[in-house]
Amino acid sequence: LLKLSLIDTELHKLSLILTELLKLSLIDTELLKLSLILTELLKLSLIDTELLKLSLIDTELLKLSLMLTELLKLSLIDTELDKLSLMLTELLKLSLIDTELDKLSLMLTELLKLSLIDTELLKLSLIDTELLKLSLIDTELLRLSLIDTELLKLSLIDTELLKLSLIDTELDKLSLILTELLKLSLIDTELLKLS
Repeated sequence: LLKLSLIDTELHKLSLILTELLKLSLIDTELLKLSLILTELLKLSLIDTELLKLSLIDTELLKLSLMLTELLKLSLIDTELDKLSLMLTELLKLSLIDTELDKLSLMLTELLKLSLIDTELLKLSLIDTELLKLSLIDTELLRLSLIDTELLKLSLIDTELLKLSLIDTELDKLSLILTELLKLSLIDTELLKLS
């Protein structure tokens, strides 16, 4: 009866250990679910990154469109300047009268104004170039920030994996304990048969 009592005690302990193992198995299942959720979140983060890149590309295309518009305006101004230059050449050939010379002087004044406009437009173009450089620097900084975010996510995943490794180690220990208990149970059974 004492042996049976001891066996019952061991079996009760074994039952408790099995209950703990079942709890650990449920923990593993929950961790697996969390891992799947993290995977989906990572996918969504990558999609957001691609959308951000597309938004930046749209911004750059808009800037290029504005630059092309400015270039078209400059081209039209150059065309007008060419027309005025031809007119001045003809007037210079034909005009021997003071009135024509006065007109020519007025035209030269207009050309000077247009030349000043070209100078201002050139300055604006240089400013746009500097702004574009700054925009590119901002883009690089944003990419570096996204890389830091990804590294942080990887660090969190490593932490979770370490926790799972520790849980697996504990499960291995419990498995060894169960093996020993099973051996003891078999020994008790043999001893009971012998008695």
